[in-house]
Amino acid sequence: MAHKYPSQLHRLIDRLNDHSAHFFVHIDKKADINAFKSLDDFGEKVTFIDRFDSRWGKTGIIMPLLAGLNAIKQSAILFDRIMVLSGQDYPIKSNEQIDYFFQNSPHSVFINFFPIPNFEKWPGTDRGGLYRVDKYYFGNKWFELFCSKTINLLASYIPRLRREIPLGMKPFTGSTWFFLDMYFLDYILEFVRKHPEYLKFHSNTFVADELFVHMLIGNATDEKLLSTVENISTSRWS
Repeated sequence: MAHKYPSQLHRLIDRLNDHSAHFFVHIDKKADINAFKSLDDFGEKVTFIDRFDSRWGKTGIIMPLLAGLNAIKQSAILFDRIMVLSGQDYPIKSNEQIDYFFQNSPHSVFINFFPIPNFEKWPGTDRGGLYRVDKYYFGNKWFELFCSKTINLLASYIPRLRREIPLGMKPFTGSTWFFLDMYFLDYILEFVRKHPEYLKFHSNTFVADELFVHMLIGNATDEKLLSTVENISTSRWS
């Protein structure tokens, strides 16, 4: 998923292109698509998916994610591993090292996730991060913030206005970017198909892309899925 730096995205794809990989690319609807014309260099190795407004803080990354997963599922290519990357990512290992790791790991889903509340990460008035699921968030424009504060205030007095996580699920959060296999891909798409209220709930969740997939993993009871998951507990930003 990318919204800027077309030369960086070209460099990323060129670096990962070992001729067995395929790239499903989402370009933010607000971006100038002509700036990414150089991706045509990769021919059929790149598939552009439907474009969405990848607005930060809402479902701007969830919608491209679901579109990409659907495109992968509908593809004639049989995939073994799927890497969900930002256009600003870049590998620090060779393709051979990456392939070796995946081929020899007992896991096929790698994701950072943890339950909330987490008072070490979000102390004080943040209530351990519970505001992410029990408060409405309509966006960061002034009128959206005003509406968010207004309904959250009303909900503190009117119980029926309060947010409720659907299906009795417990809240989990973590990093937006993760690796998955086709089994988990099918699990995500089937869950969203069966439970549209889950996607609707996250339309008013603050930075929903950091909870959407994580809550599916954290609440899963599918033993086959859970046996493939490795929780990556450490991330380093630089």
